[in-house]
Amino acid sequence: MLSIVRATLLAFTGLALVPALARGQVQTSPVPSAPAASGIGTETRLPALVVSATRSERTLADQPMSVTVVPKEQILETPAQALDDVLRTTVGINLPLIASYQIHPTGNSFSMRGLGGIRGLVMLDGVPLNDPFFGYVQWSRVPMENIERVEVVRGASASIWGNYAMGGVVNIITRKPDRTAFSASGGGGSYGTYRGDGSADVVLSDAVKIRGNFNAWGTAGFDQIQPAYGPMFAPTSFNAQTGQVAAYFDPDPTLSANVRVNIFNENQVLRSPLLTNNQQYYDIAGNLTKKLGWGDLTVTAFHQQSRAVSNTTATPAGTAFGFGEYVQGIHNTPVWSTGASAQLSGRVNDIVRLASIGVDFQQISGSDTTAILSQAGSQIRTDNGSGQQRFAGVFGQLDIFPVESVEVLLSARFQNYLNFDGYDGAPGGQGTVPDSAQNSFDPRVSVLWTPTSNIGLRAAAYTAFRAPNLDNLYRAFSTTSLVFLPNAQLTPERLKGVEAGFDLTFGPVTGQFTAFYQEVTNLITLRTLAPTELPAGFFFGTKNINAGKAIVQGIELQAGWQIMPGLKLDANYTTVSSKIVENQFDPASIGKQQSGIPTQQAAATLSYSDPRGWRAAARFRWIGQSWGDNANTLPLDSFTVFDVSAGYRFAKGIEPFVEIQNLFNQYYIADNSGFGPPQQGTPLTIFAGLKVKF
Repeated sequence: MLSIVRATLLAFTGLALVPALARGQVQTSPVPSAPAASGIGTETRLPALVVSATRSERTLADQPMSVTVVPKEQILETPAQALDDVLRTTVGINLPLIASYQIHPTGNSFSMRGLGGIRGLVMLDGVPLNDPFFGYVQWSRVPMENIERVEVVRGASASIWGNYAMGGVVNIITRKPDRTAFSASGGGGSYGTYRGDGSADVVLSDAVKIRGNFNAWGTAGFDQIQPAYGPMFAPTSFNAQTGQVAAYFDPDPTLSANVRVNIFNENQVLRSPLLTNNQQYYDIAGNLTKKLGWGDLTVTAFHQQSRAVSNTTATPAGTAFGFGEYVQGIHNTPVWSTGASAQLSGRVNDIVRLASIGVDFQQISGSDTTAILSQAGSQIRTDNGSGQQRFAGVFGQLDIFPVESVEVLLSARFQNYLNFDGYDGAPGGQGTVPDSAQNSFDPRVSVLWTPTSNIGLRAAAYTAFRAPNLDNLYRAFSTTSLVFLPNAQLTPERLKGVEAGFDLTFGPVTGQFTAFYQEVTNLITLRTLAPTELPAGFFFGTKNINAGKAIVQGIELQAGWQIMPGLKLDANYTTVSSKIVENQFDPASIGKQQSGIPTQQAAATLSYSDPRGWRAAARFRWIGQSWGDNANTLPLDSFTVFDVSAGYRFAKGIEPFVEIQNLFNQYYIADNSGFGPPQQGTPLTIFAGLKVKF
């Protein structure tokens, strides 16, 4: 805490030097202080954009919190096959070092500000995208061609959004038709990678607009595991198909509504021929907004169903590891989730410029049934776990301007969380689980002071919670000799945090500094079972637990420079200390950096575009050392990667393009969990194609 306070005081002292350094620069128009918005995963300022991730649409300049907006142009220009590779250089976002389509979906954790695990909320048009059963994010469900922008709000947002928003919120906004148009794109590249996308925007009238999109892509994959580990291992291959139809209705100036339907299918072969995964998602969501003269009423509803079938494998008896495998388990995981929300908001007067109150609800039901097989293929036993969860919340928000230069944003939520119909059928499990309920009250206070049009000073304090998901509570995972057990007695994690920072705008130069401090109690982690606690037939095992406390503190620095029209430089740097400070079950983890969280990272992007149709971008990203385990015995060394892209748009809407990831073919280990050989990150990959709009 003291190191963060010292850094904050030094940074605020440095403000006195900024006007002198910027003297002589021409400011073309006064720009209100605001958090930075994103360039290609890094930061620059886009003051005209509207941010809805605070659950109330406001301009970017009106946000007394740390916010980034990534617009569609930068998303499409970034060398990436899925959205996670675009966002991994955005300040505050923590993703696995390995790309989402190169690992099993359960490895696609998402957190913010160094919290680790699954401690961040991702939404698609305001509807949760986190998997209801596991909590992970399946990034391939959202084709990048269908995105208008991505909004990133750093810092706990549970006071507005509830569960999972412990570290912050990412809201993916899809495109809305403004005219009748059609587009298609396609391309191919290294390792048998291909992608095709087609969309149609149809404007039937000012009141009715329709958008359809279909996307298919896949890859034969590269060798993630070194040959020395055995001949059994193979490239991770992947193919996915996504379809979406959305309709938008504006029958009069006071009423707007939309409905969208999404379908997603994915197939993976993961590291070895028998280690496979197949998933389908089907979801429908709708939104209605009615202007009431003095305010707006917004109602949202959604329903989602999914199914995943995954194989686990084991080494046959008498065979060396890496020289053979058989299917040891078949997981079948059906899940559904239904939710709705209603919010009433409006302006009260010149002092209270926004007052809102709302309610929301989500119910989740899921099960995981695993057929455990012998080497001969006969079924030995069935492991199963199932349950339901219900979240119901009441939330409110007040945006107060006591004086014109000071904004105070107050928000709070009362949340009720219920587990019911639980069943723990893991080896040694307790069977039927009694129902349990928890309540949580989570407030947030955010303050923004703009002493001049160039400088904004921010501060915030907040609490948040994260409930254990159905995977944590009821789903077991095992091999022939190892077992990883759930825990139906888990209770929610709690967070308390503070942050402070400033935003600067001096002509073509922008900057942002934020320091934060967070304490997480009742931390959900795992412990190693003693030999006497292991179910019969297993030699090693772990169990999920609530244990102790973690302290997470860090500094975020962002800067942008519009060098000249069309030429822009953005850069950022983050340092995070994320350590468990209390854990009676695993003393070896105390004082160590949490797994998967680099202590430092930096990124920079130089982008160029001109009216003639040329565009180009170069992205640099450096990731400092991290660890594959909480005891810090499995290192992931630091590495540097350069990505580049270029394209030329002809007058008739035809654009050839090329994208290169890892330009200098830097070898690095992206996964080193200890439950298998270390896995290599994305090598030099070239992808080229053609985009057509008409």
